Amino acid sequence: MSRWKALPAELDPRARHLVVSLRRLKDHSGLSMRQLAAKTGYSTSSWERYLGGRSLPPKEAVEAVAAVAGEDPTRLLALWEVASAACAGQPADTAAADGTPPEVPPEAPARPHGP
Repeated sequence: MSRWKALPAELDPRARHLVVSLRRLKDHSGLSMRQLAAKTGYSTSSWERYLGGRSLPPKEAVEAVAAVAGEDPTRLLALWEVASAACAGQPADTAAADGTPPEVPPEAPARPHGP
């Protein structure tokens, strides 16, 4: 198997954790990038971006790679939730279980200035 390229230095550590876990799963599966693409329905170039740390994979891609590798997706999905929140600029504990950002209270109406 080929050696992985270094991940981008600016990659958030929480996203890095997900990518490293996905790389390990891919390696342990014994699948080539082309085979992984064929079995998951995501293109080779998409997997290269996801596993290269250049873009966050969709939740469904994480589920698909876990299924192909015969792994329980629970841990990977938890890592995805944290990475997704990190990429959205949220603290890790504020992401909702479905990956949507938390509700933000509406801003107070602006008060008019002057007399």
